[in-house]
Amino acid sequence: MSFSSATLAGFQRAICTLTQFGVMVSGSALGLIVCAYIYEVVSRYFFDRPTLWASDLVAFLLCLSIFLILPHVSQTHGHIKIPLLEERLSDQRAGQLRRLVALISFIVCLTVAVISGLENIRQFVGSITTISVYPLPKWIISSAMTYGFGLSGIHFLLEVVKPSSALQRSAGGFS
Repeated sequence: MSFSSATLAGFQRAICTLTQFGVMVSGSALGLIVCAYIYEVVSRYFFDRPTLWASDLVAFLLCLSIFLILPHVSQTHGHIKIPLLEERLSDQRAGQLRRLVALISFIVCLTVAVISGLENIRQFVGSITTISVYPLPKWIISSAMTYGFGLSGIHFLLEVVKPSSALQRSAGGFS
C-alpha cells in the first residue's frame, strides 16, 4: 500500500467515523422527539398542563436529525436514483457518468456547506437566536446543515476518486 493509498484509507476511516457519529446522534434526536411528543400529550390531555417547549424542541431536533443523517444517506447511496441513461450505456461509460454525477454532487454540497458555514459564523458573531419561548443560539442548530452537506460532499468526492474497479453499476439508490 503506497503512501497515498494509506492516507486515503485513513481519511476514509475518519470520514466513516464522523458519519457514524452523525447516525448515532440523529437516532438519539429521533428518540428524544418521541419522548417530547409523549410528554406533551400526557401533560396536555391528562393533566391539562401543556408545555411551552415541546414543539420548539421537536422542530430543532428534527432539523438536527435530518442533516446529521444526510452523510449516511450519501455514503450508502440511499438517495433516489433514476437510471434511465445509465442503463443504456456500456459499463465504462456508465462508470464515467457516475463519476461526473458524483463530482457535480460534490461541488453542489461543498457550495451549500460553505454558504451555510458563512451563515453560521454570521449567526455566532451577531448573537442571533431562535424566535421561541426559550431562545437558543441559531448557529447551534444551523451548524448541522454545514456538517451534513460538508460530509455528504466528501462522500461524493470519495466516489470520484474511487478506483474504476470499485464502481458498480448497481451501486446504491432506490430505483
